[in-house]
Amino acid sequence: MKKLFTAVLFLCVGQSLWSQITITKNDMPSIRDTVRYSLTNTNINVNATGPNMRWDFSNLIITGQAIDSFRSLLSINPLYILSFGLQDYGIRATNVLNTQLLQISNQYNFYKKTNSYLSIDGTGAEFNGIPLPSAYTIEDKVYQFPLTYARMDTTPYDVKITIPGFGSLHQVGTRYNNVDGWGKVITPYDSFDCIRLRAYTEEVDSITIDALGTSIGIPRNSLTYQWLANGQKIPVVEVSGTKQFNTFVPNRRRFRDNYRAVPPQFALTADFRANTTNCYTNAIVVITNRTRPTVQGTKYRYTITPSTFNFVGGTSDSSASPKVNFTAPGLYTVSLHVESPAGGSSPAVGDTTKVDYINVSFPAGIEDVATASTLEVYPNPVSDILTVRSAETINSVTLINSIGQKVMTRSADSKSLSISVKAYEEGTYLLDIETNAGHQIRKVVIQ
Repeated sequence: MKKLFTAVLFLCVGQSLWSQITITKNDMPSIRDTVRYSLTNTNINVNATGPNMRWDFSNLIITGQAIDSFRSLLSINPLYILSFGLQDYGIRATNVLNTQLLQISNQYNFYKKTNSYLSIDGTGAEFNGIPLPSAYTIEDKVYQFPLTYARMDTTPYDVKITIPGFGSLHQVGTRYNNVDGWGKVITPYDSFDCIRLRAYTEEVDSITIDALGTSIGIPRNSLTYQWLANGQKIPVVEVSGTKQFNTFVPNRRRFRDNYRAVPPQFALTADFRANTTNCYTNAIVVITNRTRPTVQGTKYRYTITPSTFNFVGGTSDSSASPKVNFTAPGLYTVSLHVESPAGGSSPAVGDTTKVDYINVSFPAGIEDVATASTLEVYPNPVSDILTVRSAETINSVTLINSIGQKVMTRSADSKSLSISVKAYEEGTYLLDIETNAGHQIRKVVIQ
């Protein structure tokens, strides 16, 4: 009996250690809470997720610290109580829209916490010193409880800020939440049982100017990954940024922390500039490092996609300022990862990505040669079978997509060739046709 009891106890403890957690209203902040967090530029892998994960972020290097303060509306501006009451708390907004046409300040989001959800149900801002309380006509449900693994929620939101004598700012969006992982996360602060939340928002901000009778719409899509733990009030790790052409570009990484003395030299800004961002194939582009600060021993790593290029002039992907020869047309995305000993005993880390930064095309003369040739490519546009006929023998045909990738190559030894294009996505392609007379290029539209 004693052995059976011990075995049952062991199984129960084991199950407790590996069980999934649930996030509820009780894990959220309350009025007058203050929570410290640290900022970092260290890469955080947001792609690894799923059940029973172990996320080890213990190597995060701190670049600065700040505090989230959850204030009562009375302490922000007593006038806001008339619109939102005493039960909500306010926190500085991160989705403020300031343009040359409109400058607003001191914007706060006002939160409502219930057993079912945590939502933003109002916002307050100042325009020329005038407070502008605005209630959401459709509240933004940031979290819906209980938050458990595999829960997915889609919620719209809508708020309009009326600005006297100017017009209005109208924010309309949809939030897509997906709890896509659970396990343990480790940070320099502590380790936590957690769930991982992927939150994506699609938003359009419309500025209406009464005097002009016009409205300007500005899309603002954002993507945030959060690791949430019981009793921590804010995500213990959070990576936020934008989604550009299906590529996630982080612009802030932070984690819950206690006070630390952060040396100012940890702040590292990775940057670069190309001598041209529009060129022809086989041109050499010089990418100049503009990282600050730069000290002896700094390490660089460039990543360029697609891979139809070569480093030349004795440079490589680890050169501070490489020289690049692009061998195919397309839009090239360039990323730079920097590690600098400027931080002292731990290296400072910086990253930057410039999406579709360099546009490479064929020289105009190539297209002229193709036009003047006896080559026929039809039908164009094409949806089924593409036919290539030439007065010269065709040796090979290569289909190249809009980002410079070779998606198909066919060898031939005839003056006529038929190609099925059903397997390829709609869009504009380049067809590189090699004949006994040389290479000729044609633009082909697949529809």
